[in-house]
Amino acid sequence: MPETTKQYHRVPAANKKKGNELRTIDIGKGIKALYDIKRKIIVTYLFDRTKYTMKQAKEWVKSHKSNAAHLQEVENRFLANRISELYRDSKKETLDALIN
Repeated sequence: MPETTKQYHRVPAANKKKGNELRTIDIGKGIKALYDIKRKIIVTYLFDRTKYTMKQAKEWVKSHKSNAAHLQEVENRFLANRISELYRDSKKETLDALIN
C-alpha cells in the first residue's frame, strides 16, 4: 500500500519477501528504489516528496513498471552500484594491508 514518509512517497511494485536482501538504488530525477537482490526486482519505489506528488509517483510507477527497457536500466544500475561497492571495499582492504 502506498504511503508517505517524512522524505518519500513510497509506492510498492512487488511483494517483499522476508529475509531477502534489499539495496537502495538511484533511479534518477528524485527517484530511488528498493531492489531485491535475490529475485532481481524492485519491491518499492521511493519518490522525493519535494519533487513529486503521490499521484505523480503512482502514475510514474504504472507507466514504467512493465517497461523492459526500464527494467534493464535498473539491473544495470544495480550492477554498477555493486561493482563500485566491491571496488571501494577492495581498495580499503588494500590500504589497510599497506598500513598494517
